[in-house]
This record gives sequence, C-alpha cells and structure tokens, in this order.
Amino acid sequence: MASASTADRCTTPGTGRSSPSPHSPPGEEAVLEFQDASGGQLAAGSTPADLSELDFGTLNPVTGPLYVAGAEPGDALVVDILDVQVGEWGWTACLPGFGLLTDDFPDPYLRISTITDGHAELLPGLRIPVVPMIGTIGVAPPEPGPHSVIPPRRWGGDMDIRHIGPGARLILPVAVPGALLSAGDAHAAMGDGEVCGTGIETRATVRLRVAMATATTSET
Repeated sequence: MASASTADRCTTPGTGRSSPSPHSPPGEEAVLEFQDASGGQLAAGSTPADLSELDFGTLNPVTGPLYVAGAEPGDALVVDILDVQVGEWGWTACLPGFGLLTDDFPDPYLRISTITDGHAELLPGLRIPVVPMIGTIGVAPPEPGPHSVIPPRRWGGDMDIRHIGPGARLILPVAVPGALLSAGDAHAAMGDGEVCGTGIETRATVRLRVAMATATTSET
C-alpha cells in the first residue's frame, strides 16, 4: 500500500510537477494524509484576527503527487474513494475579498467546530452530521511549470463537489506518464459549493484505490 503524508509530500497549489514520492501499481490502495486548507496556519484556538495574517500563497495545499505505474497519456485514471477520516476540529471562515458573500460580510469571521461522534458543532447547540469529502483532487496537466488548482479544469483541481467522498468514483484523463495524482482540501461537511469560500475545513486521512482504463480499452 502506497502512502503519503503532509509532513513530506504536501505541496502548494502552484508547484506544478513536483517529484513523485510514492508509486502505486494499478489496483492498489493508497493512504494520503491531508493538512487543512489553511496549511496549518489556523489552530483550534484561532480567532478572526488570525485571518488577516494568513499567507494566501500556502492555502489549499495538496498531498502528492502519487505516481501510478503504467499510466500513460491517453489513458483514464479511475480513482475510488474508499474512506475519509476527518480531524477532531475544523474551521469555517468568511475571508475579506474571498467568496460570494464579500459585500454582505466585509469583516473577517471564523468559526471553529468541534468534531465528535460523527457530528460537527457548527454553532453552539447546532450539530450537523459529518459527511466527509475531498475538495481538491486532480492529475498533472501536460504543460510543464506551476499550475494553480483554482479554477478546476479538465485535469481536476479545486472542484469542491460534495459527492467526492467515500463510495465515490472519479475518472480523470491522464496527461503525463504516471498520471501524478494529488489531492487535499478535505471537508467534514459542505453544501452545494462554498458560498462563503469555505466548508468545514479539516485535516484528514484518505484511503483510495487507483486503477486504469487504457486508451485501447476506452475505445471498446
């Protein structure tokens, strides 16, 4: 089983094709450790004042890339999300100038949620079920150089689709040898998109399985 942790394989969204560390044969499971979307800049004791100190250049880090042995351009990478175990707390924020609510909420706001027993306490006395999902997942594009995951594109990226969680299957086109799969930006829960720019952002341990549909089999 291949594995990658944020300690040694966490990269910022614009790093491009960093050297792949773990190699995963098709059909094998892999375990990825995610940082939260702040890249460790926020903690359970953080306050709204801490939002003004965020380094936006290190937000939304991804873990990877995972080299899938045998994957070649023209193939399709089949990613099955098997399990997402979230952290013990998460954060939700309104960041000035970020998201669709900036006119209505111009000041920074931060809510820290405690995550226990399969629920997140979004507000005092308001507990919502944890429905974990992966916000950012994708493969390397064919063009060399740094590439931001925002906005998402054909190769994946910061898609923030709440259905990309345990039990989901994602199929991505392969553009480079090994596919170079990276993922991050886990949420304990999220609605249909991030209207304020964030969900319940949290660390996570993600277990997935990768397989391939080759260019030959894709035509049949």
